[in-house]
Amino acid sequence: RTLYRYARDFGFGVRTDVELPGEARGMLKLARQLDRSDLLFMGFGYGIACTPLQLACAYAAIANDGVLMQPHLVRRIVSPDGEVLYQPQPQRIRRVISPDVARTLRTMLSAVVERGTGTNARIEGIPIAGKTGTAQQWIEGSYSKRDYTASFVGMVPADRPKLVMVVMLDRPRTDIYGGN
Repeated sequence: RTLYRYARDFGFGVRTDVELPGEARGMLKLARQLDRSDLLFMGFGYGIACTPLQLACAYAAIANDGVLMQPHLVRRIVSPDGEVLYQPQPQRIRRVISPDVARTLRTMLSAVVERGTGTNARIEGIPIAGKTGTAQQWIEGSYSKRDYTASFVGMVPADRPKLVMVVMLDRPRTDIYGGN
């Protein structure tokens, strides 16, 4: 499969259909619109835009041994008398990568936290896997030299994740890097 196909399979450029109106689909050019430079830069995040929810879903697929799941905003809604009014069931969307590849990625993401750019996310005794990000923002037709988005996406515990979270800072003015 191509880099483009993996990006699409992980849910980039596609609405998640979460229970919110007005959800953005992010930005991922169609395969026929890509040129060589797009493919080169897409590998490290340029030429693509996603929502924090899409990013969380993609990392959750890694946490779920390679299976992308339908996100939900609430686990359940319960009436004052205890009756469950709404409880969505887990829904598998598709397998994105094999379980072996997902485990390898979790190991690599653990190394980011243990000895890479994500060491500030370490918590003694709790294995955490994650990735930092520092992205120049697209402003008026070019990448800004001043405006960035700093981020960290993590999962815990790293070996059998139960929680995925995304932390993003829009235009931080000090310590602009995701690892800070």
